[in-house]
Amino acid sequence: MGEFLLLAVRPAGSAEVSLRRAAHDVVALEAWHRLLRRWGLLRSFAFPDESVAGLRACLLVRASGHAAAARLAAGWGSISGYQVTVLRTHQ
Repeated sequence: MGEFLLLAVRPAGSAEVSLRRAAHDVVALEAWHRLLRRWGLLRSFAFPDESVAGLRACLLVRASGHAAAARLAAGWGSISGYQVTVLRTHQ
């Protein structure tokens, strides 16, 4: 198992979403994050004080390899609408 940093950026030109859609997305994201914690995959998270080049959130996750981390990133991106980049950390 290795640690990977998932960087979430709001895509350029993203439109604001309705309150109903935002509420649905929050519930879906909360369930997804709860599963990561239950499986022991979520190591840590961070949010920037201010938007840094569109950066919205960072997750530090454990995964068996880059492909597994990329699947976690794809899942997070599909629920959140973020573009998620995967970086391997060095220990």
